Amino acid sequence: MKEFFDRLTRRGCIRQAKGTSCIILWAGVAVWSQACVSNESDTYGPYGVIGYNYTDRDVARFFVDDQGAGSSEAHESGGGGGLYCCIDLPKYAKTLHVKVELGLTREQYEKDLPNETFETDIRMPPLPNKHGGFIGFRFMTNHRVEASWVSFPTAPNGSNTH
Repeated sequence: MKEFFDRLTRRGCIRQAKGTSCIILWAGVAVWSQACVSNESDTYGPYGVIGYNYTDRDVARFFVDDQGAGSSEAHESGGGGGLYCCIDLPKYAKTLHVKVELGLTREQYEKDLPNETFETDIRMPPLPNKHGGFIGFRFMTNHRVEASWVSFPTAPNGSNTH
């Protein structure tokens, strides 16, 4: 990046700029390059997502750090989760923010009520592979959520979780 700015200076772009067009171009390139570098170095992933539901309510959808992450049905063999692609996880985070929208009960549906939601922060799971695999989210009773990295999703007992 330094070489790029040196070339602009040598060509006189920065020295000759009486107007703002060259400076705006220079600032735009700096912001764009910083955003690209930040996105690459500040996250791990992408990871596939699987939800395992141990509750009596469907998880209509859930979000991890504002990224859509799928859904998970209650009372289904295999945990009720479908595979979802993909999320990135913040490299330096110690926790993840999870927002869960529960499926409607019959009473809520008949009264045309919105989905019940809850939010929680959970521990960032250990990530033995920084750029692959799956994150399994387990929806437990009392609005508890757990997460773990898996090389490939299997049965809800998670025999290959780490």
